[in-house]
Amino acid sequence: MPDPPNVLFLVLDSMRTDRVSCYGHDRETTPNLDSFASQGTQYMNAYTPAPWTLPTHTSLFTGLYPSEHGITNAFPDSSLRLSSKIPTLAEKLRDNGYRTAGFSNNPWVGKTSGLDRGFEEYVEWNLEIGAESTPSIHSRIDRLASRFHSMVGHAARQPVYLLKRPYFTESLARRASSWIETVADEQQPWFCFMNLMEAHSPYFPRKWAFRELGLEPPGPIEPRVLNTKLLAYVMGKTDLDPETRERVMEFYDASLRYQDQKVGEMFDLLKQLNVFEDTLIVVLSDHGKTLGGFDRTEHPPHYLRDINTRVPLVVKSPSQENNSIVDSPVELVSTHEYILAGGSRSLKEFQPDPRHALFEDHIPHTGRQSPDDGVTYWRGISTEDRKFVRSDTGETYHLDGQGFEERVMKMKNSRGRAELMDALSNRVEHLDQNTIAGEGSQMEDLEGDVQAQLEDLGYMK
Repeated sequence: MPDPPNVLFLVLDSMRTDRVSCYGHDRETTPNLDSFASQGTQYMNAYTPAPWTLPTHTSLFTGLYPSEHGITNAFPDSSLRLSSKIPTLAEKLRDNGYRTAGFSNNPWVGKTSGLDRGFEEYVEWNLEIGAESTPSIHSRIDRLASRFHSMVGHAARQPVYLLKRPYFTESLARRASSWIETVADEQQPWFCFMNLMEAHSPYFPRKWAFRELGLEPPGPIEPRVLNTKLLAYVMGKTDLDPETRERVMEFYDASLRYQDQKVGEMFDLLKQLNVFEDTLIVVLSDHGKTLGGFDRTEHPPHYLRDINTRVPLVVKSPSQENNSIVDSPVELVSTHEYILAGGSRSLKEFQPDPRHALFEDHIPHTGRQSPDDGVTYWRGISTEDRKFVRSDTGETYHLDGQGFEERVMKMKNSRGRAELMDALSNRVEHLDQNTIAGEGSQMEDLEGDVQAQLEDLGYMK
């Protein structure tokens, strides 16, 4: 076994726990992840540090909460790029002798936010080669795409997006595999990060994925029509009627099935190279996605609900012999130190509080929203089946249950409320509020291709 071990870090963007088959979904959306979970450790109650991409990835890369690292939203008058004074996971591993490579499907995760720091090899969401150390993994077409990346990335309007989404995913997965093959025989350990976005709207899954799930494949027009309705919902212009929402979830499940194929191919490659057993593998989602499941006018806000804050997390430590299931709550932030330790210690050992998991959300998230009722942030704490959330204005809610069964408790003396209130106060008290929050570079005007992509993803108008 290499010492330290190789690391494969897979972030399956926006993948909901309730739609993953090894977490109980009745459709077999993730057979390869299911098989992996049967060999590793599956966490049933893992909580994201924030309910959207940018602050969560920054927390994963720094081991800090959003209020500590300062990347809490995305506005021209706020810090968008991570302060250079805060080292990233890739920088730490590189300095410890690792070869490092990153392949990101999401425009927030890369040079836009400074999260590409420390990667010797990096391919951006628009196929731009941001950093290069292994020229052989890029084909001639790859280099043309990188050269003209702004034009390729800007072509985000439907129906072009129908072709772009699977092409981009295929390209990133292919190059990640080629990079691992290239460095596998070297003496240095390697760290490979991937962000895949098939679970993030808009949805253009392959027709074979529908058929494998026993679902009706879409015709040539349906994906465009459905995604137009979905984008209008995400932008707050309309609601999803029950029939449309049901079909959206079928598209979502088919997207997971296609993405799972790519995950399985990565696992198969590691096995072919005889490094699967000795590689530390961490697979998680950065947040969930409500997709019309809650009334957006109710409180607490839908993005604080279990369906969005509790996420899949499956890990396999080097030479792990037995699978296990962990029900106690864990925080995704803990994966940072877990990876740096090479999986040599239990993930729970890096948990500040073994009984609770903390999450927070600073609002509004992006430039298309305004704070509600003067609330600028929420913080919450969770157990296996209960949650307490509190805003900076003193608004408080106690929730009980999981998924869409989660309900708001109206009684002030509801089960465990006082304990959760105290636990939240204790965790917040120990957050390092004086880290380097706010010292990052101010956000400059976004490039045209980035702006177009963020609009298609529903982040901005």
